[in-house]
Amino acid sequence: MSFDPVDYWNKRLDREFTLKGVGHTTFSNGYNKWLYARKENLLQQVFAGMPDGLAGKKVLDIGCGTGFFVQRYLDQGAKVTGVDISRKSISELGRKHSDAEFRELNISAPDGRLSDRFFDVINMWDVMYHIVDDAGFEQACANIASMSREGTLFVVTDLFASDGIIRPAEHVAFRTRREYQSALGKFGYEEVFTLPLYRFLNRSYPWPDALTNLLAPVFYAMDNLNRKSVPYNLCVSVWECRKGKS
Repeated sequence: MSFDPVDYWNKRLDREFTLKGVGHTTFSNGYNKWLYARKENLLQQVFAGMPDGLAGKKVLDIGCGTGFFVQRYLDQGAKVTGVDISRKSISELGRKHSDAEFRELNISAPDGRLSDRFFDVINMWDVMYHIVDDAGFEQACANIASMSREGTLFVVTDLFASDGIIRPAEHVAFRTRREYQSALGKFGYEEVFTLPLYRFLNRSYPWPDALTNLLAPVFYAMDNLNRKSVPYNLCVSVWECRKGKS
């Protein structure tokens, strides 16, 4: 039986609409809060050099989940549209954020785009590697390109320092820089920079998970000091659309 992402994420978020529900289910909700604290740090780094900041920018948050990034972008004055394949996500966030727009959408489907809509920033943390089939990955990149224009920034997480595709579970397919260069390059996207997201967080250790949960703040501090991308853990990569729609 093939993997059904819509069914998987509907059930997962119906069961637990928390950071753990959209994060690393092996560890506690407290541990996941440290994972997301690290993401917030990297998000600030990504946009630190933007001259005019994010105020008034049109942001598309793909896989908006429980709304972590929606809130961060709204706090910066961005105009946010969130999309997700989970009806739970869209329903909950629609009630919570009247100042944003939400749509149920599968970015890896042929119709997974917002027609005649273009964005300044397309945000896709911890989503692309859950598109497990290669055709879906290619389609997602095409859909993203269809909502991009000259200067659009695409922010995405994956194993960019890895040498090959890794499929550790039925709902996960980690890809490398090569796959992104091939799929995005044809639409005029070029890599701007890539930063290590995790090295010490977001991984298992040869001791009980309960101890790993307790050590999360230590790993968080170590990751904030780390500057080395490793092949077994996530990076955040920023790509820019440098030709096409103006």
